[in-house]
Amino acid sequence: MSANKIIAQQLLAPNRSGSKVKIATQQHSRSILFQNGSSLIEYIRSSAEQSSRLAITFAPPWLSDVNGFGYLEQQLTVAGFDVVAIKQVASIGYTDLNSITLAKISDALPAYASRIVLGSEDAATAALRLFAPFERIRIVALSPNMALDCTLSGPVQADISLLYDPADAAEVANHHAASARFPRARTFRLPHAGIPTRFSLEESGTILALMAALAENQEFDANLHYRQNRKQSPTALYTLGNAALRARHFRTAEALLKRSYDLENRIPTGITYCQAVSEGGNPKAAATFMATVVNRDHANPHGWAAQAWFEEISNQREEALLSIRRAIELLPNFDAFYVSERRLLSHLYENMKLKQQMTSAALDKARAELALQHGHGNSSFSWERAAWLAGGAALILAVVAAAAVMFRLV
Repeated sequence: MSANKIIAQQLLAPNRSGSKVKIATQQHSRSILFQNGSSLIEYIRSSAEQSSRLAITFAPPWLSDVNGFGYLEQQLTVAGFDVVAIKQVASIGYTDLNSITLAKISDALPAYASRIVLGSEDAATAALRLFAPFERIRIVALSPNMALDCTLSGPVQADISLLYDPADAAEVANHHAASARFPRARTFRLPHAGIPTRFSLEESGTILALMAALAENQEFDANLHYRQNRKQSPTALYTLGNAALRARHFRTAEALLKRSYDLENRIPTGITYCQAVSEGGNPKAAATFMATVVNRDHANPHGWAAQAWFEEISNQREEALLSIRRAIELLPNFDAFYVSERRLLSHLYENMKLKQQMTSAALDKARAELALQHGHGNSSFSWERAAWLAGGAALILAVVAAAAVMFRLV
């Protein structure tokens, strides 16, 4: 039994800067510690009583909103952490912040038994750059983007954990750069967690479990926890299913991708699942399932375009033309949709021409047979043959008329 099939069986088992630093002087559940034109730092207490553990979170690039919650803020407060949420108005890698500012904020905070900094991608790089020189602090960096500036203000003092997916070549190269910069960091390799790893780690509960273990100075195997809980993560299942599809293990890919789609009805997952079904030998079933995916989100043009593709490869070209035209209605400025429409129109027109030629050939044959009979002295009139000739002529006219209407020739 292949490794992919063994993993699939396990996963499919039943379960389910120049600004003044401003420190709050009154006890509130949420207070602003620092704000400038680009970044906002908030302090959130998980309860009326101060916690013994503090999480300092950097919002990743997709959370470029100073008015929303900080990264994993709600989950961490529920888990008993007080939180310092660092956010920015745009994805600028927190270049407006420096270690001096953060040191002032940190020194003004109450004493905590443990302080853990968390960041992902660009935010992970910022966390390393700004907090690595700090003593008695831990940093959890998820897929740090080492292409960004990571110049430190002093020697590394923090305890660092790096988490990444070694199944991706670009991520491996990125991790080598991080390991060279922080050679004493602990590394957790999480194969097929996806890029970035944070989605799978959030959905599987691994990142919160790691944060809790670090806060209590407990040993923790993030790789083991992730493997045991990734069946709860639609991202992890999708990533592994996509890998199985690339390896042409279609049945395994179908099972993993279907479970991922059942956990969370994401259109990209539905499309990839249909691809596995189609490449596995059942394009008509793929087109049928894709229709159910589109029914969940009628306003998504890319879903309609995918449906058109699966309908086309299952020889349902008339239906495919309607689907791609619906995609064009929803997103009229996307050139790729028009390319697909022209391709479908070309196929349909050629098919109509072929049918017309076949009808014309049959009519010519009937005329020849009639002439042959007359040439041999058979002058009797055949109502059956006359009706057949009239029907053939009418069919030709109908086909030509249909083609003219479809291609807007009339």
